[in-house]
Amino acid sequence: MKIALFSGAGAVKCAASTYTAVLKSGLEKAGHQIMVVTADPAIDDCFTQDGKIYCPAKVTPSLYGMSVRVSLLGPMEKMLNSFRPEIIHVITLDEMGLAGLKYAQRHQLPLVTTIHNLHDALKGYGTNKAYDNLAKMKVRSTVRKILTESDVVCSPSAQTQSLLETLDIQCKVKRSPFCVDLSNFLPTQPTPAFKKRLDIAEDALCYVYAGRLMEDCGLDSLLKVWSDAAGGNARLHLLVVGTGPAAAHFAETANSLSLSNQVTFIGELSPRDLNSCYACCRAFVSGATSSAVKASPLEAQAAGLPVLLPRQCANADLVHDGVNGFLYDTAEQFGEKLYILTQLDSEGEVLLRRLVSKSAMNLSDKNLATIMADTYAEAKHSYTKNTRSL
Repeated sequence: MKIALFSGAGAVKCAASTYTAVLKSGLEKAGHQIMVVTADPAIDDCFTQDGKIYCPAKVTPSLYGMSVRVSLLGPMEKMLNSFRPEIIHVITLDEMGLAGLKYAQRHQLPLVTTIHNLHDALKGYGTNKAYDNLAKMKVRSTVRKILTESDVVCSPSAQTQSLLETLDIQCKVKRSPFCVDLSNFLPTQPTPAFKKRLDIAEDALCYVYAGRLMEDCGLDSLLKVWSDAAGGNARLHLLVVGTGPAAAHFAETANSLSLSNQVTFIGELSPRDLNSCYACCRAFVSGATSSAVKASPLEAQAAGLPVLLPRQCANADLVHDGVNGFLYDTAEQFGEKLYILTQLDSEGEVLLRRLVSKSAMNLSDKNLATIMADTYAEAKHSYTKNTRSL
């Protein structure tokens, strides 16, 4: 099959961009031809390179920090016409996703949509109330158009269906997996050089959070429960990996909680360095209660690192408590689970890491491609059936 993937996330490190890269890899290995249509705020004209069509975007306060410039999409359509896709797959519910819908309609092609995040539709852009209300109206209209015209709608999160109901969008959602790059994230031996590079004591027990540093990423909550459970314990150290608009705010929060000696903000890491970071840590920890499945906890599990997550988050569905991670509801429970992880001896840690990595073996690009190929076939059948009934 020839499949066009529409993603407005560009090069932003997030679940949508991770999903796009892993799906493209898996589908190409299975013999399919893929063209990714994506956005880039640093360009003024559409161009194609390495199986991608890059489209000009403008900087916005939206979830991905950009929005494709619709008036400049003409060349994109001509480039995609040369590719001749058989199916359109929308991955972000924004102007880029809307462009995918319109292309599918003009060329009478089946449309599949994967819902990763409804943040902008539910909360707006987080600027001011008046602007947010307008933004939410526009985003919800876009989401409704894309979903109601899709032949198949799927999502990795079990919470998506109920969220759509709160938005009064009637749409059947098929559960689909979120997979990660198992060639980049895999169990490996820790290297003392990594801690030394960060000026962290060799005997420190490190825990890690990785993700985009947004206001609602849950890092405020994590720093608070970390302060309650580990504050004053000089041997415990929290590593924060990632960048984002709220990075300075979180650094100030850590200082206000007297955690400056226990928390290190690393910034962005390459996949290889992030895997090395996971190898040096005892667990991945988070305070996020997001309804969207996040890539970083799954990448950590693929590397053999157990996770410690709030029970309300979407990733909690993928955690078998005490097997590949732990869940908590309260600060007290976070402290209890952190204590269990801290007290593991070397033999216990090795055993736990084996269980964790084994639980992530199916999170491969091959498995995602197999499932989505079946989904594309389902969409083709649905499209043909609906067309004949007209």
